[in-house]
Amino acid sequence: MNLQKLLKEAQKAQKKAAEIQERLETMTVVGTAQGLVEVEANGHGKILALRLKPEALKTFADDPEGLEDLLLVAIQDAQKKAHELSEKEMARELGGVGQMLGKLF
Repeated sequence: MNLQKLLKEAQKAQKKAAEIQERLETMTVVGTAQGLVEVEANGHGKILALRLKPEALKTFADDPEGLEDLLLVAIQDAQKKAHELSEKEMARELGGVGQMLGKLF
C-alpha cells in the first residue's frame, strides 16, 4: 500500500470517527442501581437525567449516605454503558481501527 492511499484511508477513518462521535451525542443509555435509581447518559457519558423512584426516598430516608452510594452506582453504570456503546459503534463502523480510536474518545 502506498503512502498516498494510506493517508486517504486514514482521512476516511477520521471522517467516519467524527460522524460516529456526532451520533453518540444523540444516543442514550440508562444506568440503574437496585431498580431505585436511573441515570440517563448520552453516548459520551454526559449525564442527561436522573430519576429516583419514590421507594428510594422512603428506603433511604434515614440513610443519606446510602442514597448517595446508590446514585454513584447508577452514574457509574450509565458511564460504563456509554463507554461500551462508544467502543461498539467504533468497532462496528471502523473495525480494528475503531477500537483503537474508541479508546481516544
